[in-house]
Amino acid sequence: MQEQRIWQKYTTLTSSIFLTATVLVVPSFAADTNQTQIQGEYLLAQALENCRPVIATNGLNVRRQPRANSEAVGIIDSARNVTIQNLGENGWVPITGPIQGYVYGGFLGACEAATASPPTNCRQVAAARGINVHQAPSTDGESVGVVANGRRVTIESLGTDGWVPITVPVRGYVQTENRAYCS
Repeated sequence: MQEQRIWQKYTTLTSSIFLTATVLVVPSFAADTNQTQIQGEYLLAQALENCRPVIATNGLNVRRQPRANSEAVGIIDSARNVTIQNLGENGWVPITGPIQGYVYGGFLGACEAATASPPTNCRQVAAARGINVHQAPSTDGESVGVVANGRRVTIESLGTDGWVPITVPVRGYVQTENRAYCS
């Protein structure tokens, strides 16, 4: 009889803990962290000052509002980079990518600048307004993105007829005169 009561208490306690864990824990859906950041109709490359890696071991909840009890709109995996809008207030940082919302800044690190010498296929954008990336090597080709002045791009080859194919940060073609060697 005593053993049966202990077993009932154990079963009740276990069920309560399980129910609490599944109901009160933040929703377990994962965000589509492969989304590309878009401004207007253009893809944007992530700037170092806006880049932060998630350092939370189990991922980071993205909230609708800058509060711990606000609805979670997604989860970003550990070691993934997010794009911050600004430094935020009261520990909460607004992010624009890969999901828009708020994260607790204590779980974000700092993206590091490359310390090694740039590879030979590295070029830097040298145009005050940035450069358009086209789908085909022509100004008539559809624009697939914009890369800001000073940002690095990875060229696929030296190109021809004044156009160079790039693969990073956006795949497409850029005009030759808008690039310089990486420093």
